[in-house]
Amino acid sequence: MNITLPSALVGAVVAGIISIADAPPKFNAAPSCKAAAAIDQSMDLAVSQSYESCMNDEQSARAELVKGWNTYPADAKPRCVGEATDGGLPSYVELLECFLVTVNTGGNDQAAPPQDTKKKNQKNR
Repeated sequence: MNITLPSALVGAVVAGIISIADAPPKFNAAPSCKAAAAIDQSMDLAVSQSYESCMNDEQSARAELVKGWNTYPADAKPRCVGEATDGGLPSYVELLECFLVTVNTGGNDQAAPPQDTKKKNQKNR
């Protein structure tokens, strides 16, 4: 059975996808923060992040994403959103980190090489 979609329907779907990309996605970060706090507590870490601290970080990251959403590369948005939601526990902090890495590396997925700030003091002989 061959099903064809009217072009108006296809256009509406594409327009819906494009409009979604015009704003950061809406996540429920609470489950992610609860899981992170539980893991930290179970590991008895000397410095662990509380649920409240995690939620504050998520809210701050979301505010930054809203402010700079239009400056992030369009081709990075679906990839970064996918990475931030992978595993079922979405995170604005992970989404923001993905964009920061993408922007700082010129849009590629590889990390930027470390810069050697030490001056070489060798004399040419």
